[in-house]
Amino acid sequence: MPGGFEIRSALVTRCGSGKRAMRPAGGAVRRVFASLLCCGALLGVAASADEGGRSWFDTIADWFTGSDDSTANATPNDVHRASLDMLAEIQILREELGADDFPAEAEGQDDRAPLHVYAKSLEVMGKVSRVQHRLGMSVSKVGQIPVKVIQAGDVFASVSTILDELRKIKSQMVIAREIEPAPLEAGKTTSMVYKNLADASFLLDGLVGRPLNPNDVYLNTQHLLDDLALIADRLRAPVNDEAPPVEGRKTPKDVAQQVLRASYKMVNLQTRLGMDASSVPTLTLVRVTPSEVFDATNMLLAETMRVKHHLGIDVLREERAPPRNKQPGDVFAQILLVIMNLDVLMGAVS
Repeated sequence: MPGGFEIRSALVTRCGSGKRAMRPAGGAVRRVFASLLCCGALLGVAASADEGGRSWFDTIADWFTGSDDSTANATPNDVHRASLDMLAEIQILREELGADDFPAEAEGQDDRAPLHVYAKSLEVMGKVSRVQHRLGMSVSKVGQIPVKVIQAGDVFASVSTILDELRKIKSQMVIAREIEPAPLEAGKTTSMVYKNLADASFLLDGLVGRPLNPNDVYLNTQHLLDDLALIADRLRAPVNDEAPPVEGRKTPKDVAQQVLRASYKMVNLQTRLGMDASSVPTLTLVRVTPSEVFDATNMLLAETMRVKHHLGIDVLREERAPPRNKQPGDVFAQILLVIMNLDVLMGAVS
């Protein structure tokens, strides 16, 4: 996955026997460095593999121990530990504020890049903001995905912000209970962090008072159309702004099927633009909920940001007011409009 830190987990491989040699310190350092270079050659990893410009040796060291810097040089291990702390803080809030729902558990994830995890963190932050609003507190700003290559440090910063906001809620609600900080463990991946954020989103439903609904998904489709309009302007392509008519009653499953169609077209567009194509979201299409559809549209938004970055469109979309009284049929029509505009964009670069 382009831009991902998940592939680096392959580097966490033990080199040599691990025995300490009774040699001068300088010789020991050279032997360790040579062994690491040997492992790097076997794994086909270049010395300049780190996207942030840091050396390959420094990157390997971070994977074993975690980073010294809490943001720029954060590793998946750091982000995973922060996500566990976030889950623990949410559990305390649920217990102290009397949440009595039975939250769903997120399924295991594959092929998630930092970009996708960042997008998921915005979903979680949105629910934290709703909790704050429900409790009559000052509401935190959610924001949107920045037009840049998202790395582990960006995700760590976003999760850390969520942690800060959760602790503000505890402070204002005079909740003195503290969590036991999670240990730093090696071998954690982007997909593991994504799974924790998905669990956090479900846990927060009991504090928000409701799960995600068609209004939330509809807003995501509006954001998609706004970003596609920016891309169309750069490619000098026309924009469709009138949704086609929809007949009959639609369900979240019907909407999910169209989101999958849009996802495949996004892959096609990225390929035609010479980009590394994304993976299509995993949807079982058995029992689909608005939360799952929202998640899939969130991934589409993330991939649209990648297209904007590829084309040098450093422009954020305008904020929109939350819609009301939307039904799955309304969302279905907007996704069809997304697909129509993706078709136009593909034609513009063919």
